[in-house]
Amino acid sequence: MIERTRRYYSRAVSTAERGQQWVDERDPASRTGATVGWFRRYAAADGQLYAVLLTAYVFLTLIPAALVISSYFDRDPNALADRVVNRLGLHGATEDLFRSVLQGAGGHKLAASLIALGSVVLYGLGIGRVLQLAHARAWGLDLRKARIADQWRYLRVLLAILGAILLYVLEVRELRGEPSWIGWAIAPLWVAAVFWFFVWAPSLLLHELVARRDIVPGAVFTMLGLVGVRLLSHYLLVNWLNWYGKNYGGFGIVMALFFWVTIPATVLILAAALSPALAHRRRLRKERAGKG
Repeated sequence: MIERTRRYYSRAVSTAERGQQWVDERDPASRTGATVGWFRRYAAADGQLYAVLLTAYVFLTLIPAALVISSYFDRDPNALADRVVNRLGLHGATEDLFRSVLQGAGGHKLAASLIALGSVVLYGLGIGRVLQLAHARAWGLDLRKARIADQWRYLRVLLAILGAILLYVLEVRELRGEPSWIGWAIAPLWVAAVFWFFVWAPSLLLHELVARRDIVPGAVFTMLGLVGVRLLSHYLLVNWLNWYGKNYGGFGIVMALFFWVTIPATVLILAAALSPALAHRRRLRKERAGKG
């Protein structure tokens, strides 16, 4: 038994070493090499750690703010819960638990507003800070000397996100009862806005030290990733809500939402590592073409 275990271990080590050798031999100027470089940058920048940290900031600031904004534009405190429940097709115990989580802000507007405002003031700037750290580490930049001056940059990013939330809530209210094609017609504008934001925000947070054209691949990846997450919500999120709600009750709904927000947060951090990897590949190909 011991000898067999040793053989299995030896084979596993040998396979791992061959795999590592194959990875190390990839040319950074090739597509495969750029992909390897992408995930190396993501790992070196503690990508998953920043994704979870970004999720926490979003959960503490943007979600309470969105609930409060929605409650002020809807006289019916159940309106937001009704829209989400109908879109996801929730029913039974999961529907009841989900409603209990979302209806608090609509029924207690003043208290919910004060809590949301306090969260935004205390933690809102952290969103820009996390995005800056993720992009700076991926690009190999040291921006620690400008921490005080960067507060204004973080605030601009936060205000842009809150403004987008406000516009979306207004759109939902104005389109209520209107033909669905109007919403589909407006969707490309939102896609363009998301693309612009994820070119503008990293450039701003990196002090314009990186050309915007080098940030474009990450913005495209983010845009496509968020659209994909939006489409998956009809299937995966519903199952998560049902499973977590069944096993953990109301707290399970919160857990499911937290883990769900981690997915787009991971997309953002992956995008931060993608752009420098592709920029490095372009530079290498350009240098080799010049020498040839």
